[in-house]
Amino acid sequence: MSAETVKRWTALRCWASISAMNNEPLPLPKRVRFVELSAKALRALADGDLAGGSAEAGIALDEYFVCDRARWVFGYRADQLAADPSAAPWITRIAVSEPDEAVVGYAGFHGPPDEAGMVEVGYTVVPGYRRQGYARAMLTALLVRAVAEPGITTVRAAISPDNNASLATIAGFGFTRVGEQWDERDGLEIVFEVPVDAIQAEQLYGLGGHGDRPGRAVT
Repeated sequence: MSAETVKRWTALRCWASISAMNNEPLPLPKRVRFVELSAKALRALADGDLAGGSAEAGIALDEYFVCDRARWVFGYRADQLAADPSAAPWITRIAVSEPDEAVVGYAGFHGPPDEAGMVEVGYTVVPGYRRQGYARAMLTALLVRAVAEPGITTVRAAISPDNNASLATIAGFGFTRVGEQWDERDGLEIVFEVPVDAIQAEQLYGLGGHGDRPGRAVT
């Protein structure tokens, strides 16, 4: 085979490789659904009772859900629910990926909308599922809920300045920095907000949105 022929074959193989890469389908955005936690489930997990919490939730949870941080969160939410049962539809739920049904974390609002119509989001991904798009899927599902809910005007997120993963998660959703606050447990946090009427449907579906369109709540 002549040198010229070799060069042509090499060029052709390179072109074919590039074409194959360009034609490869992009990975589908992650999707999650939420499983509500009853007062009993929250209290069991707060007490470190993994078997009891799993039974009450109706889904198998792993040891991460009774680590110190998770137990504090679930205990706080259990107390919140005891003081205000109407908070149940808003607070922390288990996040389950679709369609494989893996338990990937927990997420929710910090409570019902305040007097000004503001809700604050929170989300945590199980370590083994991090950096795979599940935080963005959780946030997207929460934003879909906020858009669908009458009376909500603003969505807030408070993030530690060194939490690069969470800062990257909110990028592209229209959040802007509005200030800082000091959290007794987490220290300094940057406060971001986005008006609900500035959240576009195209943003939610282009960035890993849930299959439910705005106009119906995600549960």
